[in-house]
Amino acid sequence: EKISLLKSFLIENCLDRVLIEVDGGIKLENYKDVIAAGGDILVAGSQVFQSENPIETINTMYSK
Repeated sequence: EKISLLKSFLIENCLDRVLIEVDGGIKLENYKDVIAAGGDILVAGSQVFQSENPIETINTMYSK
């Protein structure tokens, strides 16, 4: 919800060139929702580095 509110604020104030970075809690189960809400840059540390195949995890998230 906070991401959507921030995205709306940026658009309404002609600041839509500002990127939103989301750090913390990014998982394979929610990254699409974060992107849909307006997140531009996602930091997915533990999901990537604790996975059995970090490269596959990154590629999955990158492909949306």
